[in-house]
Amino acid sequence: MSAPVKLLVVSVDAMHTDDIPFARTLPAFAQILQRASVAEIEGVYPSVTYPNHTAQTTGCPPATSGIFNNLQFQPGRGDTSEWFWDARAIRVPTIFAAAKAAGLSTAAVQWPVTANEQHVDHLVPEIASPQVFDGLEDQYRQTTDAATLHRYILPNLHLVHSDRRKGRYFDFVNHVSAEILRAERPDVMFVHLVEVDTARHAYGACGEHVHQALREVDATLGSYLEALAATGDLDRTNIAVVSDHGHVDTEQHTNLNTIFAERGFLRLDEEGGLVDWDVLCLGAGLSGQLFLAEGISPERRTQVEALLAELEADPVYRIEKIWPAAEARRVYGLDGPFEWVVESEPGVVVGMVTGRRPVVLRGDADYPGPVGAHGHAPRHGGQPVLIATGPSFTPGLDLGRRSMLDEAPTFAAVLGIDLPDAEGTIIEDLLRRRPGPAAGSTTPGPTDVGR
Repeated sequence: MSAPVKLLVVSVDAMHTDDIPFARTLPAFAQILQRASVAEIEGVYPSVTYPNHTAQTTGCPPATSGIFNNLQFQPGRGDTSEWFWDARAIRVPTIFAAAKAAGLSTAAVQWPVTANEQHVDHLVPEIASPQVFDGLEDQYRQTTDAATLHRYILPNLHLVHSDRRKGRYFDFVNHVSAEILRAERPDVMFVHLVEVDTARHAYGACGEHVHQALREVDATLGSYLEALAATGDLDRTNIAVVSDHGHVDTEQHTNLNTIFAERGFLRLDEEGGLVDWDVLCLGAGLSGQLFLAEGISPERRTQVEALLAELEADPVYRIEKIWPAAEARRVYGLDGPFEWVVESEPGVVVGMVTGRRPVVLRGDADYPGPVGAHGHAPRHGGQPVLIATGPSFTPGLDLGRRSMLDEAPTFAAVLGIDLPDAEGTIIEDLLRRRPGPAAGSTTPGPTDVGR
């Protein structure tokens, strides 16, 4: 089975709505934007990559999807903890599962939380925890299908630049994704490009470095447009350019685990390794999540709560609010195996290391990177984009501000499939309509769009 229309979703990680005017000066972006409808997107909290990309394939917030952070909670491992790279961690069906059940062909390249995703026919997963595997080849042998491995991954591993941390996958991802799009012609394809995010982390939220990163992304988008034109699929492919979060320039690190250690709420050995703990912070960039030790006594919990109230009240730490988990779930749709969510002031990194001073300010000799960061409440900073063009999308609309949870149901509607677990709603005014489904139907069939 092949859908009457196709869907290509390209995530330009960390692209802001403020980037659109410059993007219009670039050839591929200009072609996409010429008839596109555009929305400013409110992402999920925390505004980090993996929870938001999971929302884009499920329509669910972290409390429902189970992906509450980039990092898993692994006490003692700090910022070397594994990321949520495995698709089996997602607790609800994805658009890949729905598409596969409908008989559509699927592909995903570098899309977060897709390793071992059995509903993707052509899978090149993003692996942010290489320490788990025995080298580069092994990480793909353990996380994707044999056909993709041998046809697309192994022949192109030379494009992974193992001698550098930043940008090591750029050439690999850009080349392989264009190859799959051209050769396999999938009905549904999701691709994740990280050039803009990398630039903003390294040099800040704004500047020529962002423009250069957008130029690099534009070249990749151009290769996709060329591939679609060569296969004859361009006119029937719906293209959605999305992003996951904004960026804010950093000003301060507030290292909560250092404070907890100094106050006796976690214990370290002589080498600085974690021995045990009462309360422990898992960082999420410009926010954090606080975990309590299992079996902690009521008296000790009261002492932890008193310390948190002190930290929240002291302007030195620049903590805007410490949310109880139940309240964070109600307000933000954020929940997990933690007790509290730490929301810092914009630009303040909620640190999880124990080897730094409690507060480190920009300009201090020991101030660490990054220059730009995210993880903050989604109301702050630059806002993610939704740029939609193609036969199923109404052209030229300013859709205003929409929820990221609405993206997956809208993508599903384009394909004539349903996501019953999604908590977002279809962006109805974005979709072109023809008479088709009975009154009251919430998801248009494939004959209702794209004609």
